[in-house]
Amino acid sequence: MESSSFCTDQSNLGRLKMKWTQVFFTLSLTVGGVYTDTTVTIHPQWLAQGGSAHYDSNRWNKHNNLDQAFLIPKCRSIRTDSGRWSDRDYNGRLFLDWPEDPNRSGYPDPNHLKNVTKQKELFSAYIENINSGYENDMIMMAEALFYPSWIDTSEHDGHFPNNVDAAAEFMMLMVQGVYDYTKGQMVPPYFEPINEPDGKWHILNFTTINIFHKLVAEKLHARFNIKVAGPTLTEETGHSDVNDFLYWHKVANFMDVTLGYIDVFSFHAYNTLVASGKSHNFTGINEARLIAFVDLVENYAFQKTGKIIPLVISEYGRGGIIGRDKFAPSPIVDFSTIYQANAHRFTQLGLREYIDRAVVFLLANEEWPGRYSLNYSLFTLQGNATRIVDVYEFWYKFTSDFSFLRTTSQYDGAERTVSPLAMSSPLINETVILLHSYSRMAQAVKLVFQKNWITPTTGEATCITLKDDWFPVITFNEPINIQKTQGVVELPPEATCQFTFKIPSNKLPSVTLNETTFYGVDMLLPIKGNVTVTAINLPSSQFYSARLRVSTSWPINETNSVSHLTFNLHPLDSFFKLYDSDKFTSTTYWQVWEFVVPTSLFATGPNLVQVHFSKNMTAGYVSSVALVAAKLVPSDLKS
Repeated sequence: MESSSFCTDQSNLGRLKMKWTQVFFTLSLTVGGVYTDTTVTIHPQWLAQGGSAHYDSNRWNKHNNLDQAFLIPKCRSIRTDSGRWSDRDYNGRLFLDWPEDPNRSGYPDPNHLKNVTKQKELFSAYIENINSGYENDMIMMAEALFYPSWIDTSEHDGHFPNNVDAAAEFMMLMVQGVYDYTKGQMVPPYFEPINEPDGKWHILNFTTINIFHKLVAEKLHARFNIKVAGPTLTEETGHSDVNDFLYWHKVANFMDVTLGYIDVFSFHAYNTLVASGKSHNFTGINEARLIAFVDLVENYAFQKTGKIIPLVISEYGRGGIIGRDKFAPSPIVDFSTIYQANAHRFTQLGLREYIDRAVVFLLANEEWPGRYSLNYSLFTLQGNATRIVDVYEFWYKFTSDFSFLRTTSQYDGAERTVSPLAMSSPLINETVILLHSYSRMAQAVKLVFQKNWITPTTGEATCITLKDDWFPVITFNEPINIQKTQGVVELPPEATCQFTFKIPSNKLPSVTLNETTFYGVDMLLPIKGNVTVTAINLPSSQFYSARLRVSTSWPINETNSVSHLTFNLHPLDSFFKLYDSDKFTSTTYWQVWEFVVPTSLFATGPNLVQVHFSKNMTAGYVSSVALVAAKLVPSDLKS
């Protein structure tokens, strides 16, 4: 997505009081017959992914672009700060005005950024944004398409040097300028050499993109302690399966060239708002296609290197708008921006083993002369909060004192429309169940605490939902009583809710479920007939539980489904499908099916997996198979 303006900060918001009128609604809880649409089970186990069960707000709370100085405190009052420094090479004509090296024709002058005054002009805003005691997780991103007239760009439509090594030299010297200005203390931890290069197909092909990333990585690693991320792909990632995975093959070729050089695989993830009259829907990558793409990347990395590669989602959230002016103020646009930021975060928090960090595409303020839209802005230029701060108000309470609990959805053979999370804080004696709804209808959700490990009764609900006239509404701390409703809560349409219960720390789990993913030995398996076969290699170990993700893709005119699996010849038919928001607009069904796998079926070495379909097929693929296996270990979380 095109980056825009600077971000910011606000004064106390008095513990987050809105300046617009809040509309409060009461959660109508199902009583009596206890009809439920679905069940979420909360287990007496902490859930560790990537070796940790802790909620790390630094990984998830950042927003795009540097903040203007007066807005920095305002952003921090809602517990967000800048996570991505965009377009330093382009802003202020840094590269455009860079002189040629008098001693090396066709290369930038290495002395251009030695001037301290010039360094301060270019880099002081970055220091303002990180110099406040917050952890510096900044991703520095280059646009990489604007260069001085003395360099030959004739092969790339006048936008990128023919000499790719010279282009990489520009990147190295820019980072060197930051290094020199900060005396080596504050180099950005991450660097993206070019933003969304796959969207510049008329300028660059993937061969050039691949070589550029490899050269930048070599130059930066030779001088700095920095992680190089790429290829920073567009939202086209959600259509990687179209035309027999044509786009994915380009991404795989990028990995062939750059694995071992780049440190992090980065990409963008968006969902589009489609509005017509008084109706709306969303299309895009979240939830199913995002997980299917992650599994493609990680499966391929595992095949090539024997390990997964850390991921960075450096832009995500609400993308394009169809049927509305994307710049005009609109309550449904505000709701969509809030809703998609939350929806994507729910998915990301279930992928903590792979995702190193994610930066939502929200800005402190996006206004500049000639553009006065606030549709991605947290604050006005006067420092007033917009509705978009609801995103951070919802997550405000979650700090590193919270850790994740294991949850499971109902394995009912249907598409899941409620995404669950759960966290507890032994420090403040709170257990919070978080639910996100993909449905346009209210849903009755039964909360089951496995084996009654806790028996909460009364609590409080905080929800963001869409009310009359398409206005987003956040309600705080509404009282609930799940004892009266036999554990059932009502989730409003397209709502994101948290249900908080006071639970003493001595009731919290004493064990941790530690998840690790094992990928299939094959990828992009063509579907011929009604069975596809692969294998997953497992070590000799004692596992407590397991779930198997199978991603499938076939043309939209094919009517088929996964009927069941066999794991080492034992049939498995307990599954659900992840929510596919793109199923009404895409030319393919790219679906993810999650099965329960009893660990008693495991064998050391190859484990045979057979995917069975409801009817014979001559088109389509099983794109990946991922077994998430977990060990039960004593907890090191302090109560």
